Amino acid sequence: MICVNKENHTSDRKGASTGAMHYKGNRDREKFWETFIRLREDPLIQELKKYPNHYISNLYDHSSRVALCAYDISRRLYLDIDGKSLATGAMLHDYYLYQARHNEQIRTKDHWFGHPDTALKNAEKEFQLSDLEKNIITSHMWPLTFRHFPRSREAVLVCLADKICAFGEGVLKRNYVRMQRKQRRQ
Repeated sequence: MICVNKENHTSDRKGASTGAMHYKGNRDREKFWETFIRLREDPLIQELKKYPNHYISNLYDHSSRVALCAYDISRRLYLDIDGKSLATGAMLHDYYLYQARHNEQIRTKDHWFGHPDTALKNAEKEFQLSDLEKNIITSHMWPLTFRHFPRSREAVLVCLADKICAFGEGVLKRNYVRMQRKQRRQ
């Protein structure tokens, strides 16, 4: 899985001089990290730890992984991004604030199609969002939510990163279940 750490977030390709990489993306990297760290420490975002996601994770960890994955893809492709919007949209993309599994009122299909709108409504109550951030949140399930098309690089990055992370969490879940079965046999 694609991952990144803060220590090397400004590193360039091997042998490339740092002066050769002057584009808007470099300035927005700092905005990404400032926003990402501020949101991770926000008590409202900390509440996401209460909600399980993809069997082995919670919404807080999943959203953090999506933000880091989207950022890493943008960095590897040298994309000009709005760092603040990328971090905000990624951290709030699943801000639906309910337990999706084992919830009798919400069918799986309804969750898949409806949770981006619910996440946006919840996020708008608590945070000041730009149109770009709103599109990131509502389009992260595209093409499943066909009417909400990603209209920016940032929205495409979060949409792709969400799928990469969900797949990775699914693989981890499968390995976790195998490990549990093996331990029971011993």
